[in-house]
This record gives sequence, C-alpha cells and structure tokens, in this order.
Amino acid sequence: MKHRRPNLPTLITIARLFLSPFVVLLFYLAVRRTGYGAPIEETLAQVQPGFLTAAFLILLLQEASDIVDGELARRNKAVTDLGKLLDPLADTMSHIGALLCLMWVGLVPLWLLIVIYYREAAVATMRTLAAKHGLVMAARPSGKIKSLSQAVIASGLVGLMLAAHYVPTLPVSTIADVLSWFVGAVTLFSLFDYFQEVRRLTRTAGIQGTEERVP
Repeated sequence: MKHRRPNLPTLITIARLFLSPFVVLLFYLAVRRTGYGAPIEETLAQVQPGFLTAAFLILLLQEASDIVDGELARRNKAVTDLGKLLDPLADTMSHIGALLCLMWVGLVPLWLLIVIYYREAAVATMRTLAAKHGLVMAARPSGKIKSLSQAVIASGLVGLMLAAHYVPTLPVSTIADVLSWFVGAVTLFSLFDYFQEVRRLTRTAGIQGTEERVP
C-alpha cells in the first residue's frame, strides 16, 4: 500500500512545528544573564539583543507561514486530515512556548497559561466526544480570534522586550498586564462558545455540517 507524501501546505505546517523549540532556546540564550524572578528592568537591560531578535523573527515567520499554508491549502484544494491535525497543534506549540518564555521573565502570569491549557484540552475533548457520536464541531469565529490574540501577545511582547532594551522608558509591564487580561478573557469566551456549540449540535444531531478544523 502506497503512502501519500505530505503536500506543500502540510510540509510548511510541519516546519512551523519544529521551529517552536528554537524560539524557546533562543529566548533562553537571550535572558540567561538574569535568573527567574529578576526585575524586568534588570532583564531588559542585560538581554542579549541578537538572540532575542532571532527568536522574534522566528515567531513572525511562524505566524506568516500559518497564513500561507492555510491559503495554499484552500486555493489548491489541498486540505488534508493530517493538515487539520497538525495546524492547530503547531499554533498551540508556538504560542505556549513563547508564553512560557514570557512567564519566565515575569511578563505573563501563570494563570493565563493555565486558562489556555484547559481551553485547548477542553475543546479537544469536546471535539472527540462529538465525533464519537457522529457530530462535527465546525471552526468558530471565537477560536480564530483566540488564536490571533495569542499570536499578538506572544510575538508582540517579545518584540516589545527587544524595543525596551534600547528604549527603557517603554511601559512593558503595563502593556503585558493589559494584553494578558485581554487574552485570558478571549480564551474563556472561546471555551464558552465551543461549549454552547456542542450543546447546539447535541440538540440537532440529525443535521449534517461541513467539517472544519478547530483552531
């Protein structure tokens, strides 16, 4: 039996998946002069801008490739089950990895990581349970907004750290706090929205839908 090779959009997604550990490594190299819990001002003053720039550029590349692989798959009608599985996984690994780094330097609170983790786990569980009953959880606008908000806080705060290394007066902590609460609220709303979708699907179990990936 022949195995089909992954198409170009899926290969781009796989590449994005393998880039995530490099972001964590580069971020660590950038801030290793200061330890966990050090004041953010001290971290920003001693950060290695070369490593941080590389981490920031990889984050931007990941977000750009997320747009490209999705557009290629739709335009060429090359959407595959493997791509549907790997795309949200690559998004989650990219965002969670960057947010863990930002938590290390005190810009992102632990509770936000917990909220994001439980949202992803809960939606994955709901999707699996729905599939077992022959129901399809279509992608929701709230899920797309959630992914966008996480991309903004992950890439934005790393870029802001780089800028604050040269402009120490930037209100990095204040901006990080505002973004954290915003992303937390969007993530919780997305969880509630998907829960409501499961309830709706349960009531209308006989209606067929169009399968889409959950971002």
